[in-house]
Amino acid sequence: MGRTIRTSFAFAGTCALLALVGCGSDQTNAPPQAIGSAPTPGPTASPPQPIVGISQGPAIAEFISPWGLAALPGETFLVTHDTDPGGLALVSSDGSRVEVSGIPENARLLDIAVDQGFLLTRQIFFTAIIRDPAAVRVGRGAADPELVPERMAAFRASLFDNGPTAHLSDVREIFRQIPTITTLPGSGEPGGRIAFGPSGNLFITSGDRQELNAAFLHSLDNNLGATIRIRQDGSIPEDNPFVDTPGARPEIWSKGHRNHYGIGFATDGRLWSAEHGPLGGDEFNLILEAGNYGWPAVSNGSHYGGRDIPDHADGDGFVAPTITWTPAIAPGGMTFYRGRIFEDWQGDALITGLKSQAIIRVRVEGDTAEEVQRFELGARIRDIAEDPFGALYVLTDGSNGQLIKLEPEFE
Repeated sequence: MGRTIRTSFAFAGTCALLALVGCGSDQTNAPPQAIGSAPTPGPTASPPQPIVGISQGPAIAEFISPWGLAALPGETFLVTHDTDPGGLALVSSDGSRVEVSGIPENARLLDIAVDQGFLLTRQIFFTAIIRDPAAVRVGRGAADPELVPERMAAFRASLFDNGPTAHLSDVREIFRQIPTITTLPGSGEPGGRIAFGPSGNLFITSGDRQELNAAFLHSLDNNLGATIRIRQDGSIPEDNPFVDTPGARPEIWSKGHRNHYGIGFATDGRLWSAEHGPLGGDEFNLILEAGNYGWPAVSNGSHYGGRDIPDHADGDGFVAPTITWTPAIAPGGMTFYRGRIFEDWQGDALITGLKSQAIIRVRVEGDTAEEVQRFELGARIRDIAEDPFGALYVLTDGSNGQLIKLEPEFE
């Protein structure tokens, strides 16, 4: 039997995002659409029934250190493993699974995304942490010979399922963090989440890799602490904001981020992200072209150990978050819901919480946002995905992570 989780509080007041093939500007009037999604109800439709709880079904499958989740056409999923070496599993809703071969060497897999035309193209995209012992030693851990330089990178590949086996072919790196950093022990804050823009461009979060020099992270000569915008083949759109800036990395869309682990487009085509703060100060941000979000010069959190960081303030030159959370929710993944099963949630951002062990529902309207509901699930939630039929699935974190289907509970 599954178990039911009631909402812990309410405030008054995605399927995986899929590409419309193209490589021009990402316009706000052309939001991405989900395979198999129904049109939004018209003015004469009955009001959706309020959802007050979530029922968790039994675990579909279990994994060691799962990280990314994506739904394929039909009731099939891709799950990445942040293990050494990394892994990728093809999982059916009945729990059967196949391990996918062909993953790059020295890769710990992070996020996974599926091309809208997958049945024809077989194309997927994924991010990974790549160990590179030969890289120039840069970063706070550079002096420790026991630490290995690592970077986050993004790949495009074709996935083929031959029944009892599955494999990747034509694996190509389409983005890499520059420079490769030798981090101190810990997570390394890689970022690595992927979203398809309305015109099909890829948006990728690039974490700060635990570097705390504001001048370095705000500089355009590196792509750490940034949101990245590239075409699906890794080339650079001509209308990126820094294409013509001398010395700038042309793939940069925004800067001044710490570690944004959630990213997605609202139904109006605006890009949002959920970002880890330091000690408190987690953020929900509207991502603006050429915006600088201030980290580590400003934050509504504090350094570990309690040392103060100046808060965001009017006139400081940085883009302030729309929502901040203290205590931290520790965002894991995010999707904007577009289906009918959780009809009351259409258009809302669903953010998974690691530390908060919850799903946080955020209502977005234009450039404003407000947390409206929170569901405590009793486990660290690493990722969330909507399948082509509007069903929601979550991936729990840790050495015994699980893929679980969610069902709505009504009044």
